[in-house]
Amino acid sequence: MGKTFVVLGALLAGVALGFAARWPAGAFLIPWIDAVAPIGAFWIRALTMTLVPLVFALVVSGVVNAVRHGQGGRVLAASFAVFLPMLVLAVLLAWGVVEIVLRLFPLGPDPLAGLLGSAPPAIPHLPSGTDQILAILPENPVAAAASGQMLPLVVFAVLLGAALARTQGDRFAAIVEDLARAMTRIVDWILLPAPIGIFVLSLGAGKAAGASVAGVLAREVGAEILFSLSAILLCYLLVQLFRAMPIGQFARAIVPAQATAAGTCSSMATAPVSMEVALTRLKLPQEVAGTTMPLAISTFRLATAGVSLIEVFVAAHAAGVHAAPVQWVLAGATAVIAGIATPGLPGAAVIYACTAPGLQILGAPLAIIPLYIATAAIPDMFITTASVTGQLTATTLVARLVRRGR
Repeated sequence: MGKTFVVLGALLAGVALGFAARWPAGAFLIPWIDAVAPIGAFWIRALTMTLVPLVFALVVSGVVNAVRHGQGGRVLAASFAVFLPMLVLAVLLAWGVVEIVLRLFPLGPDPLAGLLGSAPPAIPHLPSGTDQILAILPENPVAAAASGQMLPLVVFAVLLGAALARTQGDRFAAIVEDLARAMTRIVDWILLPAPIGIFVLSLGAGKAAGASVAGVLAREVGAEILFSLSAILLCYLLVQLFRAMPIGQFARAIVPAQATAAGTCSSMATAPVSMEVALTRLKLPQEVAGTTMPLAISTFRLATAGVSLIEVFVAAHAAGVHAAPVQWVLAGATAVIAGIATPGLPGAAVIYACTAPGLQILGAPLAIIPLYIATAAIPDMFITTASVTGQLTATTLVARLVRRGR
């Protein structure tokens, strides 16, 4: 938590100094800000370098683990029959929250000018929705990786992971898992000087855009908190709608797990409490709680999908992106995949791995990711609570499906 406050302080200090340089009395800061700007650009380049291998390895290993953890028939099928629709609902809910927040609090002109430079990035023109849908499947996965086409690469990684899980590809799967761990370690190294990189980037943003970049981040944080609270309410409604359990009983039973999640800001640290709640307070069958709950903890984070979409859409709106509807849908699809493929990573790595593919699909600036990392601690308590609530809700719904199938 100490480093989190340092990173947040670096963000606030950089924006404040950059904004001060816009005034006559602070004009002497401009040469210094321009001189250190390459440091921020170098740091962003270092992060971008890891994107393709990190996302590929995480998706492959995540799919392999998700399939293999529950090779056990009906409970596994019911688990994924619940997980996927819940993730789609989370993404739709997040989209609605973003639209509400940005309509109530519209962004000013060019709020990310300090990150974009003189002009926004060009969005590739794809002539038709059919062509864009066809582009999901790569003709050459290696070429897709080399050119940074993230969605085709993710689709190939999902197919490869599913195939490895059903073959004797243990050796290759282990290599991919090792690659995922190695890339995560490299990202950790790159994030060590995060306060310096974020300070330099926010200097430029503050100088070019003033306080407007802080307004973008305030809307992003507010949208994430509102989404997290709405996602918790959605979970209660799903339990009630499918008559899985009386809603009052469910709400009272999961309070210990929610309190632990809010206090630790870690769904992994909350896992023992969540298991105890599923077995003793919700009184779910052992075969369901023992299969679905560990699977949910390791491969299902409801809030991650929604928050990833919020971060992508806020950045795209702030950057003035005018993408085709299919591109927005594809960006949402990457958020759904993020809810399954990336649990278990440290907070900063989750933001990077989940948000970067969607930003690339829409042509929004990757340079906003460090600013998201700097403010992540503010909504983290709400996000983790929503994820843990989603895991317990999914396990309760699976128990209902299994009972109905008997």
